Amino acid sequence: MLTIQNLLKKVYCCIRNISKKSYRNCAVLVSGFSVFAMVSLNTNGFGGAGKNKSVVECSSMRNVEEIQSENPESENAAVSDFAASCKQVIESEQNKIKEAEKAQIEKREVVAVCASIEPIHNEVQKLPVNPYGGIIISQEDYEALLRIVQAEAGGEDEQGRILVAEVILNRVLAEEFASTVYDVIFEKSGGSSQFAPTADGRYYSVEVTQSTIEAVEKAIHEEDLSQGALFFSARRKANPNDMAWFDNNLTWLFQYGGHEFYTLP
Repeated sequence: MLTIQNLLKKVYCCIRNISKKSYRNCAVLVSGFSVFAMVSLNTNGFGGAGKNKSVVECSSMRNVEEIQSENPESENAAVSDFAASCKQVIESEQNKIKEAEKAQIEKREVVAVCASIEPIHNEVQKLPVNPYGGIIISQEDYEALLRIVQAEAGGEDEQGRILVAEVILNRVLAEEFASTVYDVIFEKSGGSSQFAPTADGRYYSVEVTQSTIEAVEKAIHEEDLSQGALFFSARRKANPNDMAWFDNNLTWLFQYGGHEFYTLP
């Protein structure tokens, strides 16, 4: 503000010393000069450098008046040239401001796009592959699953128990078997139970451990480890005739612990 006040005082000083004959032309010069001064002050943030560039001494204005009185034709040319210079400076500054604003907007848009894409990419990578989210498991289903896993895989480690639980869950999803966990466990084929503990009584006598509960929870909610297995059997304990049926009619997948896992061909 102090710079502007000093500038206006000097302009007033110059106008006071100008003859009436040059009032009209000087008014044009002063108007153009005022626009140029305001642009210069705005560009330099009203700093010290802008002050030195914008202030014009009254003696310089008197020199312009003397030149104009000697050559009237050059008076209009000088006014036109000065106005053109002012217009060029204003347009140049406006273009610089627009370019700076455009660059800033583009930078913010790129950052916003990157910020919106990256979290989605990271979240997709962390999602486990679990096909059992659509299965409705009642309390009866859940308790039956705990008991059959304990009876069939109580001597296996956590992954061995998870695999047995996932065979039950895979059967619920398959069209060839019953549609609930409980019904899959007690399903029969040719009059024979699909899972031996339901026939020999071990299903009812086992005591479910915390390790089995944790394994069943992981089987239901975490990544599928079973490769879609629908059958498992402990070859060392099984009837040789039963194992022959497994080998002849099913596709062998893998062995883990004491169990071998199969699927339909």
